[in-house]
Amino acid sequence: MHKHLQAIRKKHQALAEIAKADLDTYLNNQVAIGEHPDLGVEIEKKVEIIAHHNGVVSTIDEIKYDNSLSETKAPE
Repeated sequence: MHKHLQAIRKKHQALAEIAKADLDTYLNNQVAIGEHPDLGVEIEKKVEIIAHHNGVVSTIDEIKYDNSLSETKAPE
């Protein structure tokens, strides 16, 4: 996999993990509930963020990068 794709993949995996940790806090910490009066909306936002980042990771996993593309020469 191309280095840029690897880095982008890792970035989105990490952002999904951060959102999952936030979601866990919302669901399991009574203090977090007090900070967000409309908790359902906040939970939905975190789920959407997780879905977005997981989607980017899945899309990168589906890309078939051809290393020969980086080796092609410019027309003379």
